[in-house]
Amino acid sequence: MQAEGPDLYRADHHPQVGADILALPTSQLQRLALIRISQLTRGELRGAPLEAMARHPDLSDCRKLYFDESQNEIRTVGGRAPAWRIVYRLRDALPGPDARLLLQVVAVGARPASEVYELAGARLDRQRIVRAPVPQTTPAPASAAPGRRSLAEAQRLAVEPLRRTQGRRR
Repeated sequence: MQAEGPDLYRADHHPQVGADILALPTSQLQRLALIRISQLTRGELRGAPLEAMARHPDLSDCRKLYFDESQNEIRTVGGRAPAWRIVYRLRDALPGPDARLLLQVVAVGARPASEVYELAGARLDRQRIVRAPVPQTTPAPASAAPGRRSLAEAQRLAVEPLRRTQGRRR
């Protein structure tokens, strides 16, 4: 479906996105990245929202669009995710007569090892999300809360005296 008239979004890409596209390993990937970005700008495609991921930059206000030359598909096909990503975000319109939302492509790059997400995080000066480890609670002694024992603990306590008596008989 091709939209007539002006693009749905106003393009405002990061200055290094052109270099990202030229760094893609094949001319087919370069063309496909440009086509996908054009489709995003026209509103023909919409990527998936990025979620906050531990040990990665916070890109929860961004979206990702998959692409891969071997599949010419946008989403996972045949159990294998496309190897390339376009990370972009939608921003409020700038003051003036053009009131369209801004579509800003932040980075284009490889999915493996989260390269494209690291690149986007660096360009947006985002901090890595570090989640504190979940504190390990030590189980309370059996005598501390007799009414709140687990089934496994109750079974162990019930069987333990039987084992002691069987050990004495031998």
